[in-house]
Amino acid sequence: METGAAARPRESESAATRRAILDAAEALLASGGEDGLSIRELCARAGVTAPTVYHHFGDKAELVERVVDECFADFDRAFAGRDAPSDPVEALRWAFDRYVDYGQRHPTHYRLMFQPRRARRTPGGLVSYDGLRRRVATIAATGRLVVNVEDAAAAFWAAVHGVTSLLVSGFVPRDAPMVALIRESMIAQLIIPQASRRDGANGNDANASKRRKRA
Repeated sequence: METGAAARPRESESAATRRAILDAAEALLASGGEDGLSIRELCARAGVTAPTVYHHFGDKAELVERVVDECFADFDRAFAGRDAPSDPVEALRWAFDRYVDYGQRHPTHYRLMFQPRRARRTPGGLVSYDGLRRRVATIAATGRLVVNVEDAAAAFWAAVHGVTSLLVSGFVPRDAPMVALIRESMIAQLIIPQASRRDGANGNDANASKRRKRA
């Protein structure tokens, strides 16, 4: 039986092998998409054999999923490393801008995450989407959300993903005014302005006061 000290180099070697396979797979996916992911070419780049690839990742689909999840983890770190505004609506506006910024800075990762040959929901993608959903739920908790959380999160994601995809694909310039226009349109459609909410509350208070006087 191996001791802990003897097992550590083997674990380190295994981790290095996995890393080499993932890096080679990401490079091939970035240059040729899933159709360009040749296991033979991957093995040549990573310095491993095909059985080693399948030992670590099972099959090609699992390998692609793992690469995509690593991209989502990098995406989430881009959010975690910066402080969002304390106001939940401003935090959602901030998230829109950070999302677009990430896509522009990392177009290869963005294409791997959101423009695959076939749509797939990976664990990392679901975790990232839940982060958006929780931001929207924070607004709902203040009573300012116009629709339910699920519909609002889906609409917001559709808008920011559409904008980012156009930017990444080069159909619109980085400083296009439509980016801010779409962001503000979504905020206006989904969220009750703070002033309107106060006016509504004041109106309710006034009506209640009139009812008490009549009574």
